[in-house]
Amino acid sequence: MTSTVYYYGGIYDAGGSYSVSVTGLAESTTYYYQAFMDVWDGSQYVTIQSSVKSFTTTQSAATASLGYLTCYEVPEVSTSGSMASGNEATNRGYQWYRFRTDNANRAVATHTYMDNSKKVRNYTVMLDGSKKAPLWTAHAMHASMWADNNVGRNDGWTDDPAFTGLGSWQQSGVSGYSKGHLVASNYRQTIVAQNKQTFYHSNQAPQNQDFNGGIWNKLEDKVKAAAPSGRDTLYVVTGVLYEGTAQYSGGIQIPSHFYKCLLKCTFNTNGVMTAAKGCAYVFTNQSGHTNDASALPDYQCTIDSVEERAGFDFFPRVPSDLQVTAEKTKTTLW
Repeated sequence: MTSTVYYYGGIYDAGGSYSVSVTGLAESTTYYYQAFMDVWDGSQYVTIQSSVKSFTTTQSAATASLGYLTCYEVPEVSTSGSMASGNEATNRGYQWYRFRTDNANRAVATHTYMDNSKKVRNYTVMLDGSKKAPLWTAHAMHASMWADNNVGRNDGWTDDPAFTGLGSWQQSGVSGYSKGHLVASNYRQTIVAQNKQTFYHSNQAPQNQDFNGGIWNKLEDKVKAAAPSGRDTLYVVTGVLYEGTAQYSGGIQIPSHFYKCLLKCTFNTNGVMTAAKGCAYVFTNQSGHTNDASALPDYQCTIDSVEERAGFDFFPRVPSDLQVTAEKTKTTLW
């Protein structure tokens, strides 16, 4: 994505007002503007200018209907317009929201829970029925909003209720591989029901255990420690790649790589995003990686490079001027 500069001519009337019509703007985007005018001072034209001001466009009705899919962390999703919702397995008062996509083998769901009478989004996942695995998960991290109350691992893997009725899209484990969390259990420690949602089969993919318990775990710990407070929020997309010669176990294709994309954003007192910095990490799904966290920079890359390999547009609703810079650089966030 690229930032755009618009130039418009306006109409100045005798009453001292200046007006201009602006078209082609994106929804839910903050724009900055400044007015310039050439004034004749009796001998020459002198350019005067206003201060820089801003405005934010609103969401269209179509976008608003996508609900949680418009959150900053969620990759671009092309939906078929078919939406469903229902009760979470963890608590019937909590809700999931599912959209079918333009790809018949893929659907996206957001899981929510209640915390102090407030509905909170937990994470969003794209499940691929042909792979029987998630392609990506997306969630936000903030030390207060998603607080760590140390509720522990509430193991008990189960099918994700958001994807029941879509056929045999979920697998309960693959021989020789661990159930590799995409949204780590340790990321969701606010309440027990929230943590249990990380044990849906839609939130795991076959992962080499040496890798899972080694360098991948080191990265998960670093990301958790980087959860900000105040006006910062960390947005996380975790996913898998299927590259090279396909490897199978029990008829299930094994991901060749796991990745994690991170975008740390700052907001002002009006809730407008003012800064963003990001990076990504990609690992082969195999043993032999070092177990030393100091080696993590060796696996670091740009978000842009992962987008190209995965075929998804990450963080599409982050203002384009901030997104472009953050996705083409790799800034260590801890």
